[in-house]
Amino acid sequence: MTGPNGLLEISHFLLPRSILVDTIGLLQEIGDLGLESFVLWGGVVEGEGDQLRFTSVHRPAQQPHRTPYGLSVSVPGDELARMNLWLYEHGEILAAQVHSHPTHAFHSDMDNEYPLVTLLGSLSAVAPYFASGGLDELDEWAWFRLTGVGQWSPNAEHWVEVY
Repeated sequence: MTGPNGLLEISHFLLPRSILVDTIGLLQEIGDLGLESFVLWGGVVEGEGDQLRFTSVHRPAQQPHRTPYGLSVSVPGDELARMNLWLYEHGEILAAQVHSHPTHAFHSDMDNEYPLVTLLGSLSAVAPYFASGGLDELDEWAWFRLTGVGQWSPNAEHWVEVY
């Protein structure tokens, strides 16, 4: 359950290594085609309501785009609705989005304005080089936390513990 502050009360995100491994595999699969991809993480709030454990990884149906301006990905609204229904039925919250970039990891203007996660306090991680470096490049990922509408705080990795 979340309150009016969404996940902003969460001070600790627990991330199983298995979810990271699955995520990297999914990103690499599409990245091998030279395209960006999105993966979503569901989780459950634990403890005194100050910690969230990621419990599932999903690659929603999506459409990668290659334009003269760069790469992007879109996820249809009905697919987001389907994902949210699945998470609700399994007692989970959509708490993080992860996507890949062809070069270094950063949040673009499009990433800031059109996120898939909209619950305050949610995380967004960006894997560089289509996640080709696997777990060895995890320190090069960019992590952000949604603190307001279109407002992402960088360096959110300090809230995340991989186990």
